[in-house]
Amino acid sequence: MTIKQIADSLSVSTATVSNVIHGHLGKMSPDTAQAIREKLEHYQYIPNMSARMLAKGDSEIVAVITNYPNREEKLALQDPFVSEMIGALENAIRSRGYVTLLYAAQNAAEIHHIAQTWNTVGMVILGLQANQCRELMQTTKKPTMFIDCYFDEGDRFNNIGLDDRGGMRLLTEYLIGLGHRDILFIGDQPTLWGLDVHRLQGHMQAVAAAGVQWKDDRYTHISKDRKKRQDDYVRLTGRLAKHIETAWMFTSDYYAVEAINYLTDHGYRVPKDISITGFDDNILARVVRPRLTTVHQNVSKKAEAAVKALFDVMDGKLAEPYVTALTTRIIKGRSVRAADSYS
Repeated sequence: MTIKQIADSLSVSTATVSNVIHGHLGKMSPDTAQAIREKLEHYQYIPNMSARMLAKGDSEIVAVITNYPNREEKLALQDPFVSEMIGALENAIRSRGYVTLLYAAQNAAEIHHIAQTWNTVGMVILGLQANQCRELMQTTKKPTMFIDCYFDEGDRFNNIGLDDRGGMRLLTEYLIGLGHRDILFIGDQPTLWGLDVHRLQGHMQAVAAAGVQWKDDRYTHISKDRKKRQDDYVRLTGRLAKHIETAWMFTSDYYAVEAINYLTDHGYRVPKDISITGFDDNILARVVRPRLTTVHQNVSKKAEAAVKALFDVMDGKLAEPYVTALTTRIIKGRSVRAADSYS
């Protein structure tokens, strides 16, 4: 059933039916509006989104664009943290009557193109580097909220972040409290940036406060390529055999859980042979055995905060850039034990 057919059946104009669909009742009589609603409901009429966009002047679409550095090259959306974040964002956007349009960008140029060409009311962008965020805001006036963009001190852009430094400091203090002094910090890049820098800084602050001398060989990285990572785990088990460390701290749950599985498959036991920690407290950390000791962040709260702030920007309620860093807490699982048990 088309708008014209509905209009003809009620002896009204197509414009009148369209006004009811879009909520523009004007001087229309309540009886006419009700008759049109009943007819629309009877035929289960679904309005064309493109037509609604033209009629309303906006798209009712919020773009969610992810550019998180992924762990398996082009499979970023399979990452548990990213998928949980996207699900929470979609729920927060839908609850406000808007539609989510998801795009997994491979580079900043794609994001620039989307910002300039897509008819969206606003954008939520995840995991972009600080210089890329600055460049984007120079080319678009579209309401934009960043998540996990680690700006330089003094930069003022809308961003919902996390106290990564504080979270890793707390986790390191917990290990030190259990007697650990020989700790290996493990990331996935030779030169750290973004969240990994903050997490390493928090670790180093706790180490320094405990009077333990930091050495460069207390940091190592593993490859983002899964096949190459197998060689990295062989290298790590070589350190384990020499009892170089009592604990390994990974910058994410993803790698920590993968390492636990690798060690288990090769005859090692966690935490009997080595203590292991992660960061995020995602679904992997909760289902792996032993349950992973990690840093918890509330992903749903982060997503809701980002969407609320974006809509406040769209409604003109935020005159100044909105910047916040959510707090963290330690989850004490069973993947860690006291250091003196290794002697």
